[in-house]
Amino acid sequence: MAEFTQEQIDEMINNKVTEARKGLFSEEEVNKRVTSETDRRVESGIQKGLETSKLKWETEYSERAKLSADELAKKEYDEKLKDVSLREQNIKKRANNLEARDMLSEAQIPKSQYDKLMTMLVSDDVDITKSNVQNFIDSYTSSKSEIETRIKSEYTKVPPPKVGPGNEVVTIKEFAKMGYGDKLKFKTTNPEQYKEFIK
Repeated sequence: MAEFTQEQIDEMINNKVTEARKGLFSEEEVNKRVTSETDRRVESGIQKGLETSKLKWETEYSERAKLSADELAKKEYDEKLKDVSLREQNIKKRANNLEARDMLSEAQIPKSQYDKLMTMLVSDDVDITKSNVQNFIDSYTSSKSEIETRIKSEYTKVPPPKVGPGNEVVTIKEFAKMGYGDKLKFKTTNPEQYKEFIK
């Protein structure tokens, strides 16, 4: 078996690398090709956009050319009226949005409960908006009240903690009457209740 010198090994590696690189693009060539393709696509998009706009303008101007002065004036008036109507509608909707937020805030409903629903509650009609908001407030308040009542009723069913050998129930009044030694004993046997009583 013939042994190779380090120079021969380096030359073989260089030959393999050179052979592997044949037909590959350099980073600079890749960047040039990407840039030219991007430019070509952008230019094509611009041209298509211009052609579409040109057709639209030509159609619009040919329609206008067929109209008499009165018809043209009426068409422009109708377009302006439509624009003003849309702006007025948006202004009403913004005002109603503020009114709705005020109503919800006065009813002490947390913002997190209604913020995502504002688009459904608010319309450009003030009466509809107020009705929607009031229905939401009523629904929220009644649901909250029912839940609180249910929790309170379940809470009353929980038996108070028992302490001592006779399983006596200790209330906060009894705790207040206890001496120092009894309170220390109570603290070790009922640390959670002790924390509640000393608040």
